[in-house]
Amino acid sequence: MKKSRLLEELYSQYRHLMYHVAYGILKDHNLAEDAVHAAFLKLAENNYQIDEIICNKTRAFMVIVVRSTAFNLYSRNNKHKDVYFLEDQIVEAVDNNPTPLELIVTSESVDMIKNTLQTMSPKYTNVLTLKYFYCYTNKEIANLLLISEENVRVRLHRARKILAARLVKRGISYEQKYTQ
Repeated sequence: MKKSRLLEELYSQYRHLMYHVAYGILKDHNLAEDAVHAAFLKLAENNYQIDEIICNKTRAFMVIVVRSTAFNLYSRNNKHKDVYFLEDQIVEAVDNNPTPLELIVTSESVDMIKNTLQTMSPKYTNVLTLKYFYCYTNKEIANLLLISEENVRVRLHRARKILAARLVKRGISYEQKYTQ
């Protein structure tokens, strides 16, 4: 499928959802529309693999893209970087598609990992989701989130440490699984 046709179909399918997510962050109709259009410009400028238009994986991906764009607009307009939001669509998408992370954990711990991800800052949840659910490279994640590759590496490192620490507090340990 041609890229322009793919973008048209994505826009037709997800523009309302993306607007809703952006409006929830920005609380401004015009800025929310700007965020949706900027998100599609990001997609047009980069080559991202989208297998199916209508599926939870694509839906979650579109939410991550617009959410990142809305956060950038919010930060630019308000000079605040301490606003955090959780997006259920990412967790819903994980329910239907096993991630590399899910393949190495027991089925009982998957729900606990999902719940723990919901308690983390989106800047960490986004990089973990893009890296391990969508299998994007650090460079692709950097382009998508408009941050440096070094920032992606730092966020991934911090996110893994936070996730591991929170899971240990909840009784899940990587060592336990592989030493039994």
